[in-house]
Amino acid sequence: MKINPYIFRGYDLRGLVDKDLNQEIVEYLGRTYGTFLAKRKIRKAVIGHDCRLSSESYSEAMTKGLLGAGIDVFDIGLALAGNIYWAQYYFKAPGCVLVSASHNPAEYNGFKFGTGFSATMVSEEIQELRKIAQKGEFVQGRGRLEKKDVKKEYFEDLIKKSSAPFNFKVVVEPGHSTPGAFVPELLRQAGCQVICSHCELDGSFPLGTPDPTEEKVAGRLSKEILEEKADLGFSYDADGDRIGVATGDGEILWNDILVALFAADALERNPGAKIVFNTLCSKAVQDVINQKGGQAIMWRTGHSFIKAKAQQEKAVFAGELSGHFYFLDRFYPHDDGCYSTLALLGYLSRTRQTLSQAVASLPQYISSPEIKIGCPDELKVGLMGKIAAKLRQDFSQAEIIDDERAGDGVRLETTDLMLVVRYSQNGPYLTVKFEARTQEKYDELRIYISRLLRNYSEINWDFGVNIESLEN
Repeated sequence: MKINPYIFRGYDLRGLVDKDLNQEIVEYLGRTYGTFLAKRKIRKAVIGHDCRLSSESYSEAMTKGLLGAGIDVFDIGLALAGNIYWAQYYFKAPGCVLVSASHNPAEYNGFKFGTGFSATMVSEEIQELRKIAQKGEFVQGRGRLEKKDVKKEYFEDLIKKSSAPFNFKVVVEPGHSTPGAFVPELLRQAGCQVICSHCELDGSFPLGTPDPTEEKVAGRLSKEILEEKADLGFSYDADGDRIGVATGDGEILWNDILVALFAADALERNPGAKIVFNTLCSKAVQDVINQKGGQAIMWRTGHSFIKAKAQQEKAVFAGELSGHFYFLDRFYPHDDGCYSTLALLGYLSRTRQTLSQAVASLPQYISSPEIKIGCPDELKVGLMGKIAAKLRQDFSQAEIIDDERAGDGVRLETTDLMLVVRYSQNGPYLTVKFEARTQEKYDELRIYISRLLRNYSEINWDFGVNIESLEN
């Protein structure tokens, strides 16, 4: 079967609905993944899906393929990434599939594949999956299907592992995506007063892509907090493994600030421990880890890469700018936006601080959001090479990080600024993040980056997220 090779991304599969993916292709991918699992003597897998318009039918097709490969399937229906991973333990099933394209637009769908408990595919395993699909030689069998809604048991375990009950007035903004069917109910059970903003499910995403890193989404959350006089608010992506936050004052906090906050808290419990964070994070993260006497480990961007590195290093906490957080000293070793929400509320309740007060003590930088700029998949790797060479030339005095820690781009640092440019593993775009200690330096860096990128015809300025941050 002919399959677009570009759907095989760095750590999951994503493609355009009815172009790269249809039910026949998805069933074929189910047989492919079933064969992948059988080679590892894994015979059980959990499956669930987000609320995208194609997700339920794709879940059925994926299940059919898995059953045909002899895999027993536990279908939990509408699901978040976190409760898919949680259900692996519940059903004792090392395999899992979440049908979702995460923060990609509504016309996309995709799949996160498990390789073990709390473990998802990384690049080498994705390429192995692609080769199995290309060969088309599948194992045969007759798997067993069981359908069960485990939300009740999942919530009970989350609350047990948190310090609930809490007494917060909280805005929840999922942008009509799947967390709207989970988070409000969970927070009410945890004692919160919940204000729902766009919690009704609509897989066409009428407000645009649910992405907590988008300024548009963060601004909507901020406005709702101020109108409702809430203590704080949370936004979520479509599969609920990432969060965004804003304070009771409506201040938007990018997630590397939460990485710093959670790292400091983890080091209070575990002096001298290791903390893993991704290359896109603010210098504030490493500053905090060093101040608290921890061991700072920077690693390449991507939830599967960070998760694997954190487990390898036996870190007590790991986090990414995108909003993936791993509380390895007190929770399962995977990211779960629901638990991240409870963890932040627990921290604020325990320390008796507002979120604004909690972040005021952290090192301060003027920092951009995560900026995504269009670039075709077939051009982005080559373009990244050109940009990296130019950055090395123009910032010859900076510390250049372009080894395995960067993975797919370059990070440069001086005492008063930081800049990262990388190509995305899961979409046709480049990612940019920059910061400085002063507004003057920040503006200089912003103008430099904008002018630099406009020199390259490979850039598609009609597609992107937070591009206005390069202009203002």
